[in-house]
Amino acid sequence: MKNLLLAIIAMVCLSQNAFAQCEGWGTPQDSMRTVTQHVLYRDYLKNAKDKSPKEVAEMYREALPFWKHCYKNAPAATKKHFKDGIKIYKAFFAVETDKAKQKPHLDMIYSLYDRRVQCFDNELYIRTRQLTDMFYYLNASQDEIYKLAKQITEWADNETESVVLLPLMSSAVYLFQQQKINQADLLQIRQKIETIIQHNIAHQEDEKIRDQYKKAKEQVDAQFGAVETGFDCSYYRPAIVAKYKADPDNKKVWEAVRQELIDKYCGMDDPIVQEITAKIKASNQQIRDEIDERNQAKLEKLNAPARKAKEAYQAGNYAEAIRLYESAIAETDNANKQADYYYIIASCYLNTKKYPQVRTYARKASALRPTWGKPYILIGKAYLNGACGANDWEKPLCYMAAVDKFRKAKSVDPSVSADADKWIGNYGGEYPPIEAAHSRSKKDGERVSTGCWINETVTLKTKQR
Repeated sequence: MKNLLLAIIAMVCLSQNAFAQCEGWGTPQDSMRTVTQHVLYRDYLKNAKDKSPKEVAEMYREALPFWKHCYKNAPAATKKHFKDGIKIYKAFFAVETDKAKQKPHLDMIYSLYDRRVQCFDNELYIRTRQLTDMFYYLNASQDEIYKLAKQITEWADNETESVVLLPLMSSAVYLFQQQKINQADLLQIRQKIETIIQHNIAHQEDEKIRDQYKKAKEQVDAQFGAVETGFDCSYYRPAIVAKYKADPDNKKVWEAVRQELIDKYCGMDDPIVQEITAKIKASNQQIRDEIDERNQAKLEKLNAPARKAKEAYQAGNYAEAIRLYESAIAETDNANKQADYYYIIASCYLNTKKYPQVRTYARKASALRPTWGKPYILIGKAYLNGACGANDWEKPLCYMAAVDKFRKAKSVDPSVSADADKWIGNYGGEYPPIEAAHSRSKKDGERVSTGCWINETVTLKTKQR
């Protein structure tokens, strides 16, 4: 310790006061006691390593008078006086459970950061350290974290440290969910963060630092993903429409684009959706489908199992109809005919109230003919009739799942729009009451399960009683 004292005293003569209230060691004669106090409190900090939080706090309390002397008489003699002070008061804050008693520790921590900026004039670096403390240790409000993180990125731009990015994205997502910032604000933050990350991945020479930005990207993407599904059409539309504009004559492309626009809430009135819908109606494929249907009707007259199955169905003998249609499916390789037979079998099960089987066979029909809307309407009816669970929660969720199927039906097959719209009109507002959602800690926009045999996932909407 004697050698350390002598080394510090030797440095004192080189120290100068840079700012008011930012005193250094002073003269060797005046600073002897301060140097001694510095060494004493630093020993406590070193000996507290690997101790429990409570033990650390107790040791720091013993070190506190020595540190206070250094901070009062030579605050800017070394950066350690600020860094160690923050460490000491963070330890006190961590073990204190009374919020009123936490506040003086918190105030002191912020005061130390402010004065460190005053004395050492490296605000960007210091505020970045302050931000990480606020985010991980000090229970700062999301508004405060967002404000400081955003300010740091404005100062540093592409040189922003990776540790700033998660606090910024996390606080922005929270404020967006609380409707304190809007979608445009959140997307602007998202783009700013992405620009910083991509710049550093491309230009940072230190592989370890590059990996830190890659890790930050994973964390930021996870935070953003929590709210991304709640964005409106304006967020998704430009990228989707770009696919269509790049290849407008490719039927598979424009059918996929139409469906994606509908799935992203752009609506049937969207001009691109309307344009593609007109193409579907006028396409040669539709004409070929109509010819296939006429040929299928002719072939059915020659198909004995199918003919007998139809007779059994019309007579209300659904069990026999199912057996015969299964035989008819086995006897033909025509996918359209098989789709029709699976659909009729699903209808038989609907009439006999065997709702899980309705879905099973309707899905088989839609798998063979993906642009046919009727199987989805059949599944929707099964969900309505087979809805189960509590009247204020599971059943309304089942109705929402049914409405999703009706919307799916008209999105893949415009010819069933009138029928689908009828069912949507009857059940489109059957949402769970907001009280039921609150009692289950759920809120609008979350993806929730219907439960029971339906076991679908829907985007929650609620209604006021």
